Amino acid sequence: MALALILLSIIDFCTLKIPSRLNIFIGILGLIRMGIDAGHRLDAVAGFFSVSLFLGILYIFTKGKGIGGGDIKLMAVSGLMLGWQKNILAFFIGALLTILIHPFRMVFAGSGRRLAFGPYLAAGIIISMLWGGRILSAYFGWPGLSIFMFL
Repeated sequence: MALALILLSIIDFCTLKIPSRLNIFIGILGLIRMGIDAGHRLDAVAGFFSVSLFLGILYIFTKGKGIGGGDIKLMAVSGLMLGWQKNILAFFIGALLTILIHPFRMVFAGSGRRLAFGPYLAAGIIISMLWGGRILSAYFGWPGLSIFMFL
């Protein structure tokens, strides 16, 4: 999956499009995981909708100018692999990276206002895939945040 995300990032960075084939590949990996890990199925289905539903609504309200369809599909299929909590975390990490990095790219690299969101989302997915459990445990371990623990 990490290699697919790296390839997806390079292509999106160059073309501002996420290839459907890579999203399909990641989706197949998620379905395989669901088949192997029966205890993960409900979490995977919730993960599929956890971020993509929000992004789909954003897409409708902005008429496609606020987010791209490839980004929506990427977050849907990554949810199959990560589950809902790690998928939400991946989205927030990707958004945070975008906020921190893209302004510098606009100024110094002359990228303008066009944004390839896929590489940032892919980085968030990889970070969440590798360290999401630890990040979530640390976050929910803070005093006063235990009321937000759902599972």
